[in-house]
Order: sequence, then C-alpha cells, then structure tokens
Amino acid sequence: MYYFDAHMHLTDITHANLKDMALHNIRGIVSPVQLAGTKPNSPDTIVDMWDFQLGKQLSRAKAFMIDAYAMIGISMVATPKNGLEDLLKLQLEYLEKPKVVAIGEVGFEPGSKTNNDTEYQQKLLEAQIDNAMKMSSCIDIHLPNVMEKKVLFTEKCIGIFKARGMDMKKVIFDHCSDANIEMVLEAGAYAAISVQPWRKVTPETAAEWILKYSSDYVMVDSDASGLPSDCLAVAKTAFALEQAGADKVLIEKACSLNCQAAYGI
Repeated sequence: MYYFDAHMHLTDITHANLKDMALHNIRGIVSPVQLAGTKPNSPDTIVDMWDFQLGKQLSRAKAFMIDAYAMIGISMVATPKNGLEDLLKLQLEYLEKPKVVAIGEVGFEPGSKTNNDTEYQQKLLEAQIDNAMKMSSCIDIHLPNVMEKKVLFTEKCIGIFKARGMDMKKVIFDHCSDANIEMVLEAGAYAAISVQPWRKVTPETAAEWILKYSSDYVMVDSDASGLPSDCLAVAKTAFALEQAGADKVLIEKACSLNCQAAYGI
C-alpha cells in the first residue's frame, strides 16, 4: 500500500527525509507554499515562492519516486504588503498549471505575524474562495491550534463557504481534531488530521479519531515544517490503525485514497 501525505511543507524537507518517506511507502505529497515571516511579503516574493515550489521542490520529491502536488495560496501568515488584486488575478493562471491541485493553505490565524487582523484575513479568504469557484478548484483551510479557536473558525469558515455558495466537497479543513471533525463532516467537507509532535497529535490519537469517525472524508497529514514534525506520520498512523484493528479498506482511505479524491489526483 502506498501512502499519501495530504499536507507537507516541501521547502522544509531534506533529501534524507524524502528517502525515508519513500522507504516507508509514502509516495504522494500535497504541499502548500508560503514564506511566513515577521512582516508582510512583497508580491514579487510571493510569486517567487510559487515558482520555486513548481520549478524546484516538486522535482526534488520526484527524484525519490514521490509524486508531489502543489497548493497555491495567498497565506494568512505570509500576507502581501500591497498588490493583492494583481496576485489574485495571477493565482487564477497558476491554478491552471500542471501539478497545482488546490488553493491553500488559507484561512484564519490570529497569531499571524504578517497581519493578524481577522477582518483582513476574512477578505483575503473570501477573494480566494471566489477564485476557487471560478476555477472549480479545491481549497485547503488552515485552522488555529487552540481548541476553542479551532471550533470558532471552523464554524466561521463553514458560514462563509455557505454564504458564497461553495461546493463543500471541494473544501479541506486542515489540522482537525476531535473538537471539530464531526462539524466538518456534517458540513460535507473533508477533515484532515495533522499528526504532528508540536500539536500533540500522535499516530495513536489520530487512529482513535479515524476509527470513531470512519468516513470517506477523513485523511491524515504530517504538516511537516520547521516546527517539530514527523515526515513519516502518515505511515506511522497507518501502522497505529492496523494495531488498533482497523481493516485495510479504512487504512487505505484515511492514509491515501481520501486525499487523492479530495484533491482530484
């Protein structure tokens, strides 16, 4: 069985990581791209990052027999200091490029160091929802880590999507937990669980949630980045599921097929 990591920051992944992933049968990645700093990014910097992802990072993974796909987003933690309208127009063009499967990761992060104004973040999200709808694209939603805010912004995003008429089957809510998975599934969207040390979500915890919410709309990712992460999280979750008695069908859905279905891969 080959596994698919539904959210991994390729720019933070070493060649040694990629080799370990391939050896553990992780052969697919969906990767957002952003440059999260302490001040807003110039539009040129944001576009350079998009090009770096498509021109360099995806091929790094391919060298280790891993199929990598990109999300192209204007991030709430790497906001532009100007030129937003031009970036939004350019985003439409990038969504037509090979290997680009979604807008993401976008949404709300009150702790953003580049612009923590949630009203601005909402306008940024709404504009990208409109782009997703124009292009029939998927969209990946970042959720804060604090449980109360995770629930709050899940509810807020669902309301925004419904108000704009977005097809919820094209929406992936990322960094989900037991606090909001049921809410996401009831809205008709995909729930992605980030199995990551700094989030204190272990493979065993993720397996417990997957068994509880057994669904065609739950998937696993590592969110591997510069924060404490585990690039083998998806494979370890598959093992934890097997240890917990999950059947192979559920394991393959949660650790591979649901991700591919969500992103149209």
